[in-house]
Amino acid sequence: MRPLYVAIGDSLTVGIGSTFFQPNFVKLYHRDLEAYYRTQIEQRVYAKNGATTEGIRHILAQPEVAEAVANASFITLTGGGNDFLKAGRKWMRTGDSSPIIEAAEQSMIHFDQMIRFIDSFHANNPNPFIVRVLNLYNPLFYIPNTNHWLEEYNKQLNDLERYPFVRVADIYRAFSGHEPQLLSFDRIHPNPIGYRVMAQVTAHLGLSFQ
Repeated sequence: MRPLYVAIGDSLTVGIGSTFFQPNFVKLYHRDLEAYYRTQIEQRVYAKNGATTEGIRHILAQPEVAEAVANASFITLTGGGNDFLKAGRKWMRTGDSSPIIEAAEQSMIHFDQMIRFIDSFHANNPNPFIVRVLNLYNPLFYIPNTNHWLEEYNKQLNDLERYPFVRVADIYRAFSGHEPQLLSFDRIHPNPIGYRVMAQVTAHLGLSFQ
């Protein structure tokens, strides 16, 4: 039976912003796993463009997804960007930053619930597994205060590493200062080079079960 890689998340897992001929994050990370283990690895993607962390949590709770996750050796999670974009629009309209603070808090709650789901799914599976959570880069880097909010949020996201099987990929730092070169024409999603950077940073955390 081949090892299984399950990718869960939002448009970054879908690969919005890449082109038909260029691989996205999931394909690139999958390649890295197969190259490292020198074997074929099955891949399943459960993702929805525009999904918030609450929506991703609902995806994860679906029986088919839960079963796949329970059998997966490798899991990646993307999310949070849509929570912030929705809250950011309200902030830009009203000047009230409370929606952003609330979005950060809710997103953290949902991520913690997702990791606990994954942990419980694996309770009856003795095989080792790893989870890689990708933190958030800032597509609105040119707007004052947005970097501060994302840095605070990403700092909290690192707390998920209290679970021994979780590592958080610092996509924010990799993109910081290079956003114009790494974002696609919509100025929100990564371009093929951006997706390659995401995969490299995630793989650099380690592909083994150590």
